[in-house]
Amino acid sequence: MRTGVVIDSACDLPQSYIEQHNIHIMPISLIFGYDVFKDARDPEATQNFYRKYLSEKTLDIETAPFSVEQILDLFLGELVLKYDRVLVVTISQARSQIFANATEAAFAILKQYRERRQKAGLAGSFALKVLDSKTLFTGEGVLVHEAIRLLREHDPSFGALRATIEQLSQQVHAYLVPEDLFYLRHRASKKGEKTVGLLGYHFGSLLDIKPIIGFHRGASQVAAKERGYDRALVKLFDIARQAIETGLATPVVNMSYAGDPEVIRRKRAFIGFERLARERGVELLLSVMSTTAGINVGPGAFCLAYIDGPPVALETGANSTARDASPTPEADELPDDWAI
Repeated sequence: MRTGVVIDSACDLPQSYIEQHNIHIMPISLIFGYDVFKDARDPEATQNFYRKYLSEKTLDIETAPFSVEQILDLFLGELVLKYDRVLVVTISQARSQIFANATEAAFAILKQYRERRQKAGLAGSFALKVLDSKTLFTGEGVLVHEAIRLLREHDPSFGALRATIEQLSQQVHAYLVPEDLFYLRHRASKKGEKTVGLLGYHFGSLLDIKPIIGFHRGASQVAAKERGYDRALVKLFDIARQAIETGLATPVVNMSYAGDPEVIRRKRAFIGFERLARERGVELLLSVMSTTAGINVGPGAFCLAYIDGPPVALETGANSTARDASPTPEADELPDDWAI
C-alpha cells in the first residue's frame, strides 16, 4: 500500500531527508506587520529570516498554523489521490492548535475522499491517522524518522505503525539550550505567561546562566543549568551520551540549530559526541531549526532529541493500539508556555 507521512513545519529534520522520503509539510505562517513569511522548512530562507528579522528583538510576530480548511484542501486535492494511507505527526498539542485542526479536518476528509478517488479511477479505501508527538522540534523529527524506518524496512499494517509510534512518543526526550533568554521571556510575556520571571531573566543574563530545558510527554522542566552557552552544550551532550550508554530505543539522535549548523559542527563538544556516536553505531542528524521554533527560542538556540529505551516491537494486527502510558507532568522550574 502507498503510505505518506505529513509533518508541520516546526518538525526539525534535514531538508535532504525530507526530500529523500517525500515527506509532506503543513506550513506555519509567521505574521509581522504587513509581511507574512511562510515557514515551509527551506533552510536558506530560514537562515535569511534569522539574519533579517530576529536581530530586532522587539519585532511583533504572530504565528498562524495550517487551518482546518487548508488541511482539507491538501488532502482532498493531493494526498487522498497519491496515497492509500497517511500518517500525520504534529507538534505537541499542548503548544499548538495544529493537532486539533488536523484531527477536525480528518473527520471531513474521511467522509469526502471516496468521491475524489472514484473520479480519479482509484479503487480501495483511504486511511488517515493524526498523532500528537507530545514533544517539540527535534523530538517530533526523531519520531518521524522511526516511522519512515519502519515503513521502509517492515511495511507494517497501519494499526501496528500507529501503535508503535504512539508508544515511542512516550519515550522521546527533547532538550533545548537557548543562547539568549530574551526570546523565551518576550514570546511568553506577550501572551500573559510568566515564562522567565523578570528577576530570573536579569539574574540569568547578568551571570550568563543557560538553562537546559527538557520536554517529555507534553511537559517541560529545567533539566540542568550551566554558566555559559558552551558549558551548557557540554552538559547536554553528556546527558545524551549517558542515554546512549544506557540504551536507546532507536539508534538516532536528532539535533537542530537556529543558525548555520556548521557553528555546532565546529564545537569541541560536538566533535567528541560525534566520535562516540559513530563508535556506538548511533546516527546523528543535524538541521537548521525551523523559523517557527526560532522566533520562540531565539537565534543560536540548540535542540537535541532521542528516544530512550527500551525498544518497542511492532505489534501485529490492524487493530493494534498503543499501551496506556499517561504521564503525570511535573511542575516546571522554568515554564516556557509560548504557543505555535
